Amino acid sequence: MRWILYFILAYLALAIQVGAGPYLRWQGAPPNLVLLVAIFIAVNAPKDAALLGCFCLGILQDLLTQTPLGLYALSYGLVGMFVVSTQQVVYRAHPLTHFSLALVGGALTSVVLFVHGLVHRPPPNVSILLTSTIYTAILAPFVVGLLQRAKRPFAFQPTRRKIKV
Repeated sequence: MRWILYFILAYLALAIQVGAGPYLRWQGAPPNLVLLVAIFIAVNAPKDAALLGCFCLGILQDLLTQTPLGLYALSYGLVGMFVVSTQQVVYRAHPLTHFSLALVGGALTSVVLFVHGLVHRPPPNVSILLTSTIYTAILAPFVVGLLQRAKRPFAFQPTRRKIKV
């Protein structure tokens, strides 16, 4: 994977998330565009690069927002672990794959944010977390599908299948 292009994509995703997030809200819930980039990286990159890429996206989002350091890094790391474990069994270019991975990834992120809210401050609004998860999952086939068309410059290495004898 070409890391310079990865950081350019991360910068663009974070800029759109912060800059256009208030304008993209639907019923008070913003889409999580950085999560969609994390899913794109985790679906296509080899295991180690995918996990490191998802974790770095989370750290960058933590640094950019007012959340405690490591909150999004933990949630995107969990999403990366889930997506990497499904790499061998999913069709990477199918819109239903993108939708389902974004739905599960959004749910994992929402659970981490909710548990953090329970422990450290009043919990976030559950309806906004749920709406944001569904909204992100609906946008996933379009955003991840667009990223899939532009994956050649990233030079993802094909994952090797292990043959058990």
